[in-house]
Amino acid sequence: MKSKKYILLIICFLAVAFANAQDTIMLMKGKRIAVSNSRIEVTSKGNTVVSYQNAKGKTKSKHIDKIFSVSNDSGEQVLYVPDTAAEEPSVENMRAFLRGKADFREGFCWGFYAGGVAAMAAGVVIPTLKFKVGSNNAEIPIGMVVPFGYIFVVGNTTKSVEKLKAANPNLSDNEYYIFGAQAAISQKRMRDGALGVLTGGVIWIVAASISD
Repeated sequence: MKSKKYILLIICFLAVAFANAQDTIMLMKGKRIAVSNSRIEVTSKGNTVVSYQNAKGKTKSKHIDKIFSVSNDSGEQVLYVPDTAAEEPSVENMRAFLRGKADFREGFCWGFYAGGVAAMAAGVVIPTLKFKVGSNNAEIPIGMVVPFGYIFVVGNTTKSVEKLKAANPNLSDNEYYIFGAQAAISQKRMRDGALGVLTGGVIWIVAASISD
C-alpha cells in the first residue's frame, strides 16, 4: 500500500516538474529560453519584469521590453506592443521575424575558421609599421587591420533567399521569417569571425614570441 502512495507522489512530482518545464520565453533578440514558474511582477522601483526560474533552478528576471512573449500550457502571452508611430512590425510579423532568428542563431559557421586563418596570415605576411615617437621607436602591426576589416565585411553578409530555401526545403515563405533568418546568419558570421580573429591573433602572438 505504501509503495502505491510513493509511486503516486512520484508521478505527481514529475507531472508538476514537466508542466513547469513547458514555459518558454521568446526574447526580442530572437532567442528562446526554457524556464519554469514564469510570472509578471512589478519591482520596488516600478519596473515591470518577468520573473522565472532557469534550467539551474535560479530565479532570474527580465524587463518586459526585452521579451516578446511567454508561452506555457495556457498558451502564449504577448508582451510586445508595436509602436505604430514608429512603424514597428505588427505582432504577427515580429513573431515570424523572431522565429526566423531563433531557428538560425545556433552553431558555428565557416566565419570562425576563416577569421582565424586571416588573422594568422596577416600577422605573418604583412610586416609591422615602424616609426619614431620622439626618441623612442614604435611599431604598429598593420597586418591586424586586415582581419578586423574581414569581421566588418563578413558581418554584413548573409545567405540569399534562394540558398536558404535550397538548404531548407521546408523553410517558411513568410518574408519576415526570412528576414529574421538572414539577420541571425549575419550576426552569427560576425560573432564567429570575431572569435576566429581573436583566436588566430593569440596564436600568432604566442608563436611570434616563441620564435623570438
